[in-house]
Amino acid sequence: MKILAVSGSLRKGSSNTALLLAAKRIAHDPLQIRIADPIDRIPHFNPDLDTDTPPKEVMEWRRELKEADAILFSSPEYAFAIPGVLKNALDWIVSSAELYGKPVGLINASPGYGGASKAQEALLGLLNVLTVKINDDCILSIPSVNKKVDREGNILDEQTEKELRNCLQSLEHLIQASRPS
Repeated sequence: MKILAVSGSLRKGSSNTALLLAAKRIAHDPLQIRIADPIDRIPHFNPDLDTDTPPKEVMEWRRELKEADAILFSSPEYAFAIPGVLKNALDWIVSSAELYGKPVGLINASPGYGGASKAQEALLGLLNVLTVKINDDCILSIPSVNKKVDREGNILDEQTEKELRNCLQSLEHLIQASRPS
């Protein structure tokens, strides 16, 4: 089961990217997690360019999404919303529907105790418009993430590891349920 892991953060040493590295590290067969290239490679969305032959970076992004059995997003919260670069990447697939019916997992992390609930809410709303398959067990919020995962994706907190494993297991079940019998 191929999972494409997409970080909403471009920051070097990003906690959200570190969480995706941690997920890759603890994933077991049959899950195969691949970290997507940074999404700032995708040009600014322009409906005039959203044609049968969009920019090559957009075609590559769409291909990556289509080839994956599921997508795992990890996003910070900026100004009570998802980062603009993640919103931009998702805008490019509204008309092409690569996420239609695709199983999705969602991790939101923040350095503070408050979590990233506004970003999570915004991203869930957008993912629902894109008609993904997601359930509550595939959604994980990790406050105080800097105390729980280091920059290399090593999990420092037993509870966080348990929650991340449960999220991945739920995503695996969602993939299995989505496959034709």
